[in-house]
Order: sequence, then C-alpha cells, then structure tokens
Amino acid sequence: MNKAQGKTTPKSMFYKLVILHMRILRICTAVAVVIFLLPLAVSYIENAHSYKFIRMALNIEKPVFSFVKSIVPTKIAGEDITRWVVIAFILVMGSIFGFIKVKFRNKLAGLKVKRDYEELKKQMHLSDDAKILAPLKEKVEGLRTSTKKDRDELLKLFAETKKKLDKMGRDLAFLSIDVVDSTGMKDGEEKAVIEYDFKEYKKFVEGNINENGVLKSTWTPDGLMSCFPTVDAATRAARGVITGLESFNKHVKTLRRDFKVRCGINSGFVYFDESMPLEEISDRVIDIAGHLQKTANPNTICIAKPAIEPLKERTGFITVGKFVDGYEVYIWEKE
Repeated sequence: MNKAQGKTTPKSMFYKLVILHMRILRICTAVAVVIFLLPLAVSYIENAHSYKFIRMALNIEKPVFSFVKSIVPTKIAGEDITRWVVIAFILVMGSIFGFIKVKFRNKLAGLKVKRDYEELKKQMHLSDDAKILAPLKEKVEGLRTSTKKDRDELLKLFAETKKKLDKMGRDLAFLSIDVVDSTGMKDGEEKAVIEYDFKEYKKFVEGNINENGVLKSTWTPDGLMSCFPTVDAATRAARGVITGLESFNKHVKTLRRDFKVRCGINSGFVYFDESMPLEEISDRVIDIAGHLQKTANPNTICIAKPAIEPLKERTGFITVGKFVDGYEVYIWEKE
C-alpha cells in the first residue's frame, strides 16, 4: 500500500501544490493579523517608534487603511473601526484558505485510497468484477473526497477484504487445452458436420476434466482453460484427453481431419474466488499455462518445472532445454 501511496500523478501533484500554497497563505494571514494589531501596543511601549518592526507595521497600515476607507464605510457611531474591518477581512480570508486546504487534502487522500484499491487488485490478481471486491469498490467509487471518517471506514474495509482474500489463497493447477489448427479443420466441411464434431469433442474433453475433479473451466471458443486442486489431477486430465483422442477420432468424429490438441499446465498460489467465472480471474499463473500450451507440439503436454516438482506421477516427462516465461519446460507425449 505504501508504494502505491508514494506514486505521484499530475493530479496529485496539483493537489499538493494547492495545499502548499494554502498553507503559506494561512501563515501570511496570521502574520498580517499580528501586523495590524501591533500598532495598538504603541502607547504601552516606551520608545515604540524606535523599533523597526513597529515602524514597518505603521507604514503598512496607512495605505491599507486609506484604501479600505475609500471602498467601505468604516465609522460607526463616530468610532473608526477600520482596523477591525481589515482584521475581520484577513480572518475570513484565512478561514477560506484553510477550507480550501482541507478540501484539497481530502481530495489527495481520496486519490491515495483509489490507488490503494488498484494496488490491492494488482497484488491479488483480481479483476474489477470480483465479487469479494464489490463492497470496497462501491465505497471507493462513491468517494469524492476523503474525510477522516471515510478513511477510517475504508481502512476497515481494506483490512476485512484482505483477510478474506488471504483465506481464498490456494495452490492450484491450471490446464490449457487447444485444438491444433481448428480453423483449417473446418475448411470445406459442412456446417452441420462441424457443429456436431466440435460439440462431441467438447463433451469428450469435459468428461475427462470432470472425472479428474475440475474446479472451474471455460471455453474460448475451441480452447479450454480449466482449474484443478492438484497438478496430478490436471496432468491426468490432459493425458486422458490425448490418449482418448485416438478412439474419439476413430469412432466419433466425422470430419476428414483428426482432432489433435496442445496442452499446457502450470501451478501456483492464486486468489481463487469460487463465485467468479474462471475467465474473470486474472493471474500470471494462468497466463503461463496458456503460454505453455501455445508452445506445445500436437498431442503433447508442456509443464513448467516448478509445477512438475510436486507431481507424484512424472513418468514420460522429459526436459528438452526449452524455456517459457523464464521457466524450464518439461514435455510429455504419448508413446
């Protein structure tokens, strides 16, 4: 949070400059009040005119009083109240400067709160639509300025949200599957045949991932991203798809070309919102699974080295000296 608060934007810089100027003007008004009160002490100070600061105050008040008398009435019941009119004006201006300073200080605090919110989303790899962020998002979006009460409420909300997110953190595995050249497979084929085959393919894949305890999955549109509680479960599902394609291509599909897939697996600690669709969960762990899939050869599985370490069944996985997103890649292919 502190890092976010330290960032300077043009708007925050402007607010800071306004606050600084208002603070300086407030000090100036306080000094001005002292200057216009000093002459009242002349009659009580011996050799008052020998003091430079008193002479300066008297020299300042003469033109000021003359100007004020020219624009507003300053005598009431025979009494000259010019000095008090000037002091009252200075005090009013000081209050205005103070009000502006507080207003812009609250605006600046509001900007910091919004940056904290964005930083929280970034740190937790959550999208803006995450349901767990809804109360905090509503409060932040409704924030025009940030009073102490607002900040206290937001700090409480931040703490509560962070606590919930910490409970949501889990080590999960992600499997990305994509059909090799799905567009080319459809060339020259009848629409009904294409629709039937890809519908059956999706049923076949979903059967495999469901058997292996998939937590969430999403299609995009012929590719699949799915989430599993363990790397072993994700690997079993991927192997099941690849090994089962031989029978699927022989007995189910009717297109001329066979279905071939690429698979990528990665695992890591993510903030997993069970109420949110998988496509709305943003995390580098998921992105890397997709990148691994794109580099895989047909009917093979690519898995990052950190993900393979907890894998119980590593049979068939070999390293080929390939790296994706900085991670060494292990490959599995059907014998």
